[in-house]
Amino acid sequence: MAHSENQVIEIIPSLLAGDTSFDTEAIPFCTLCVEVDERRIRFCIVRDENMECVWLEDYGFDTVLSKDDVFDRLKKIFTGHLLWSSNSWKNVRISINSHAFSLIPTLVFDEKVIGSYLSFAMGNAVPADEKVLYHEVPLVHASNVFSIPVLWYEWMINHFGSSHITFYHITSPLIIGALVSHAEQQELRIASVYFEKDFFTLIITESEQLVLCNRFRFSQPSELAYIILFALSQLNFLAEEIKVLCYGEVSAGADTFEELSRFFPNLLIGNGPTTLKYNKHCGDIPGHRYFGLFNTYLVSS
Repeated sequence: MAHSENQVIEIIPSLLAGDTSFDTEAIPFCTLCVEVDERRIRFCIVRDENMECVWLEDYGFDTVLSKDDVFDRLKKIFTGHLLWSSNSWKNVRISINSHAFSLIPTLVFDEKVIGSYLSFAMGNAVPADEKVLYHEVPLVHASNVFSIPVLWYEWMINHFGSSHITFYHITSPLIIGALVSHAEQQELRIASVYFEKDFFTLIITESEQLVLCNRFRFSQPSELAYIILFALSQLNFLAEEIKVLCYGEVSAGADTFEELSRFFPNLLIGNGPTTLKYNKHCGDIPGHRYFGLFNTYLVSS
């Protein structure tokens, strides 16, 4: 009984914001964006007509879940929710947030060997219960290769069978978001840092072009700062000459932010994508925290 009660608690959203007037009749004219990883499941709804975010739900988990446990949460949330249970969305865009991905330049990309690309990046064979996928990232002239548990993939394909469904790796919306943000600012070089618990994704852009995208584990704020400084030094970039924008699980009072402020004079908390509009019920959501989710919509827009 205790285990059952815990499961019920775990699928209560940690954040819910949306226009309560939104109903199922609008679903065929909207895109559902989903972000999934071992610690959270997030959703937002965007009206395609005016690119307005009208709903967001965030389900966070206290511990790292297994593939089967995440699948269990997915099924409960999707099938038990009046909105998410619909299979008639105009589009469904799903970002898989995982450690296994590889950006392959378009000039050398070969669809027939996508499994080899990912195996090389991981340092071992792709598990048999993982399906290897890829999608193009035109702005950087590359394809992003990644994998998703077969269990998740088959269920999502079946559940959203009437919708146009697309799968991405989370780094693609982060890259798109970083490049669009760079274009809006008068800066030569920008480092965009997307924080998660124990990990961060570092994206470096120069003159609105991607220079580096990688994902790193860290345990201490000092380790985080060292990794970023080392990456910049390898590119011959000086810390005082680069703007650093922070996204994800971070705030101006966080230890990680304060540690970075020791080395980077031009350090700021980033904003959500300005290309999207935000319903008044979603206007107070910290856009930098949902940078990956919101830009999942913009990868194909």
